[in-house]
Amino acid sequence: MSTAGLPTIWELVAEGAAALPEPFSRAALINWVSARRPDVGIASIAAHIQFATHNAAHTDADPFAGRPPLLYRVDRGLYRRFRAPAAEWGAIGGVPDRTPGTGAARVLLLGSSGPTGVAAGPVAGLFSSEGFARARDDALAAGVPWFVLSAKHGLLDPDDVVGPYEVQLGDQSSGYRSAWGEWVVAQLADRLQLDGTVVEVHGGVDFAQPLRHPLALRGAGLEIALPGTWREPVADPVADSVADAAADVLEGADTDDAPVRAALGRLRGLVSRTRSSAPDSHGHSADSTHGRNASAS
Repeated sequence: MSTAGLPTIWELVAEGAAALPEPFSRAALINWVSARRPDVGIASIAAHIQFATHNAAHTDADPFAGRPPLLYRVDRGLYRRFRAPAAEWGAIGGVPDRTPGTGAARVLLLGSSGPTGVAAGPVAGLFSSEGFARARDDALAAGVPWFVLSAKHGLLDPDDVVGPYEVQLGDQSSGYRSAWGEWVVAQLADRLQLDGTVVEVHGGVDFAQPLRHPLALRGAGLEIALPGTWREPVADPVADSVADAAADVLEGADTDDAPVRAALGRLRGLVSRTRSSAPDSHGHSADSTHGRNASAS
């Protein structure tokens, strides 16, 4: 059968992606293309979809390596059209800038938190909690690479389109959380040079703890944002006095000295633990409220 004058499979994949509502399934895209080119086998269409997907693994030589990608996979069997990162969500991907004298580069990871919308959309705008919005605004203002942590999807670029979901990382088994941490760090390593990078996690211990070991294996440091940067601070004189002491030490310390750095690390941990144990206005501790709320997704 002559195929002269017929659209190529690549062209049909592009047309199908533009025509189908996002996110669309792999099966829907295959059916769309197959209906217009019934002479082409399903395996060939599937291979084109694989090669056209920006974040798919290509085990064989890619015959379309010189072409712009057409698709982006947002979940198992689900896709959206590929598009360049949205400027409104700031810097993502690449290697963080390193200014001489400022030490390690930094990347921010924001734990997904709070109620979601009712329709699929960019993950940076999907969560409506004040804590998530505040952390997102801080990330934009910082001008450093940042990503969203999802208990279901792992690591997401801010403009990745996903649908609403309810998967809480804190509700999963220890095996799931351990595998999730390895998966997220592997995803991050595909985007950034991790050796010497400081990874700052916003959203609570549920998100941070599974990342600690795999990050250390790749030479990256882990910092957890203090509770006050994620939710409204709770007045507590003991925590405030410890925080003031930490500020005094930080102001006068020689941070090039290894013992001083270790002491500062212990002091920062004390500030975090003291504040996290302080009760909020409802009588709940920050560990019980912050950790649970931050792991909502």
